[in-house]
Amino acid sequence: MQILGKVGQTYRGLTSYHFEGATVSETNSVGARSTSETEFVVAYTAPNKFRVEFRYPNAGNWIRVSDGRTLSRYRSITKELKQEAAGTDDLNILNGTLVVGFEDIDQGVKKATLLDPEAVDIGGEKVDCNVVEVEREQHQLLPGTEPQPEKLWIDKARFIILRRVTGTKSAVQSAAHQTENLRTTTFSVARINEPVEDALFTLNVARKK
Repeated sequence: MQILGKVGQTYRGLTSYHFEGATVSETNSVGARSTSETEFVVAYTAPNKFRVEFRYPNAGNWIRVSDGRTLSRYRSITKELKQEAAGTDDLNILNGTLVVGFEDIDQGVKKATLLDPEAVDIGGEKVDCNVVEVEREQHQLLPGTEPQPEKLWIDKARFIILRRVTGTKSAVQSAAHQTENLRTTTFSVARINEPVEDALFTLNVARKK
């Protein structure tokens, strides 16, 4: 819990960040397995520059980006582009990202267990991580499912999350009816409290493709 507390404190205190990575969703049931991968970019520089980009396997790119003056929204599959003057509520767009969600990573925890440490590869660099398994207070799930323990790989030096695994499984114990859903998020870029390139806060042709 002390580690999780430091993680939450770290994310709440960020003044700039640049994260990139992917979330792989996997469903396993008797005789069937399916996977899908969504890539993401989340960047921010105080007080009001940000980029939120999701690249979906079947729905193209969704981009919302602000340079502090103009907010741009772009959807690649329809080529739809909307631009408007930046507003004070624009930062709420960040609330739908994992990065902001990690601010409360230490909340609603029923049990936290420190596992053996592991190294995570970030951009070709091995980063030593604490591995924490978390059981959370029961929350609303689909009928007939129950949560699996959440696993977090936490940078020992910076107290940021570099990998996260969450999931659910069938509440029915019969092997013939067992279904497991896993979501694994890994980061390929994880930079905090250092300058973020201005190009991330503009919309251009190269990044729209």
